[in-house]
Amino acid sequence: MKQLPHDEFAALFAPHLAALFRAAYRLTGNRQDAEDLVQDVCVRAHAHVASLKSAAQPKAWLLKVQYRTFVDGIRRRRRSPLATGEDFDATRMSDAPTPEDAAEGSLAEQRLLDAWRQLDKEQRALLALHVEGYSLAEIEAITDLTTDVLKARLYRARTRLGKLLATQHAPDALALEK
Repeated sequence: MKQLPHDEFAALFAPHLAALFRAAYRLTGNRQDAEDLVQDVCVRAHAHVASLKSAAQPKAWLLKVQYRTFVDGIRRRRRSPLATGEDFDATRMSDAPTPEDAAEGSLAEQRLLDAWRQLDKEQRALLALHVEGYSLAEIEAITDLTTDVLKARLYRARTRLGKLLATQHAPDALALEK
C-alpha cells in the first residue's frame, strides 16, 4: 500500500476535522470520547488513504467511517465484561448574559442531556447526523439505510426525544428573592 506524505494526508483530512469533531461529540456526548473517535477515524483514513483520495465526497466518506467506528465500539463494549456507563459532559455553561438566564439555560441543557442519554445509541447517532445538517441522502450513504427505513427511524427518534422531554418536570422560571 502506498503511503502519502504527512502533508498531503493532512491536506486531505484537515478540511473535515471540525465537522468530524462536531458529529463525534454529538455521537459520544463528551469531548474526550469525541477526540478519541476522531483520532480513530484519522488512523483508519490514513490506512485507507487511496479510498479517501478517490472518494467523490471525502467528508461523507469520513463520516461513514466515523459512524461505523462508533457502532463497532458500542458492539465491542457490549461484549466486554468491563462495560461502563456513559459519561456525558454537562458542564458547559450557556452564553446567556444574565446569571438567571445562565441558570435556566443550564437546567434546560441538563434536561436535554438527560433525555438524550435515554435514547438508544442508534437513535442518538441518526439524530446527531440530522442535527449536524446532513441531508437524508448523505445520512443514507453514511449508514447504508434505505430512505424509508431512515425516515421511519428518524421520526421515531425525534418522537421519543420529544416524549422524554415532555415527561421531565420543567421547573418554573427561577426567581430571585429580594
